[in-house]
Amino acid sequence: MEPRPTSSNPRTRAAGFTLIELLMVLAIVGILGGIGFVSGRAIIRGQQSRSGLSSLQQSVWQGATAAASRGIRTELDRAGPVLRIRNAVSGAVLRTFELPASVSTNLPEGTSLVFTPPGKVDAGTLAALPDPLTVTADGTVYTVTISLIGEVDLEAAP
Repeated sequence: MEPRPTSSNPRTRAAGFTLIELLMVLAIVGILGGIGFVSGRAIIRGQQSRSGLSSLQQSVWQGATAAASRGIRTELDRAGPVLRIRNAVSGAVLRTFELPASVSTNLPEGTSLVFTPPGKVDAGTLAALPDPLTVTADGTVYTVTISLIGEVDLEAAP
């Protein structure tokens, strides 16, 4: 084997990265990561709000559907951020939905709606709801309209 030639020039450098180059790359990656983190949090917060609105719609629809498919009276009740569909006779919980912290509503605590076969909302419980029934998600207030067959319409307040 022949010996490797050595350079007589003291300015010749070995292959690789210097500490300064490595620190610059880490700084750029850190800045881009911070920007992505902040943007990602806003996107996640928006998704949670849409999820909460969807949970409210689904809970009413599921209550009407359970009454129709099972031939029993069902109830929608609220305990804090939790919406439950229960069998009105046995009290068994059929379905649970949880509203995220970014979503609030003036739906009263306790039993709010009763659903009767063949999947209709009891008119008495519907009339007893707050007027207007509202949901607030990320600062936007939505007016909620519930039909006798369990359809939920959300309209952003102007």
